[in-house]
Amino acid sequence: HFISGRGERFSLPNAVDPDFGSNSVKNYHLSKNQHFALEIQTGRDGSKFADLIVKTSLDREKQSVHNLILTAVDGGVPTRTGTASIIVRVLDVNDNAPSFEKYTVTIKENAPAGTFLLTVNASDSDEGLNGEIEYSLKRKLRGLSSDPFDLDSKTGKLAVKGRLDYEETQVYEIKVLAADKGVVALSTLCSVVIRVEDVNDNPPEIEITSFSSRIPEDAPPGTVVALMGVTDLDSGVNGQVVCSTTITSPVFQITFRCAFLSAFLRSASVEHTVYLSCLP
Repeated sequence: HFISGRGERFSLPNAVDPDFGSNSVKNYHLSKNQHFALEIQTGRDGSKFADLIVKTSLDREKQSVHNLILTAVDGGVPTRTGTASIIVRVLDVNDNAPSFEKYTVTIKENAPAGTFLLTVNASDSDEGLNGEIEYSLKRKLRGLSSDPFDLDSKTGKLAVKGRLDYEETQVYEIKVLAADKGVVALSTLCSVVIRVEDVNDNPPEIEITSFSSRIPEDAPPGTVVALMGVTDLDSGVNGQVVCSTTITSPVFQITFRCAFLSAFLRSASVEHTVYLSCLP
């Protein structure tokens, strides 16, 4: 089992040969591979033994097990050999941070608390605790006393937590932190963009400069009686309004301004009441 870097050395068990002299073990060979090499050592008694050298960096995520064959060769004639199987299992170290993509989702502003938005899913090629991931919201959104969203730390499920209001905030961009459980934890930030969709939840509001106006009976046609404005906080077609009136008198008409349509006599009617209705 190895947790090592390039250049590390590991002693291998000696081959045993009951012969003596030139008939004893004289050399070792290692099966062809990209990551390991042999270095032959000679003991004081002339015996040969081998060290296994890591010649290139190992990556458990690419190859976790290496199968090698060690061959011991004696010096006799004819030459005799013996082989041993070497299984190298590469142990994991926390060398990979979680990774995931950017997410975008759209939600209606009247979505109730608990409404599911999406699931963030980070991947980590490490194993064990080094590959287990926990999720958290990096920080509260600016200008808000509490987060309007809730994130499950284990599953990564994101849901509505508080009240959404398109008229206040149309787009939220939150940061999700994915951290593994390694001794020295590695983490990655993910951006989640949440677009709030407007619903028709605001009635039109009418503002009139004067609810009661006194007008001379000899006022000419076109005289402005009152100024009024209509606003709707909703967007798009939800914010477009159609105004109408219950005027039955031929004296008034409603346009972009309220004016006399024709001259009138006070003796005909002392007061005229106009009702204005605006609908989304």
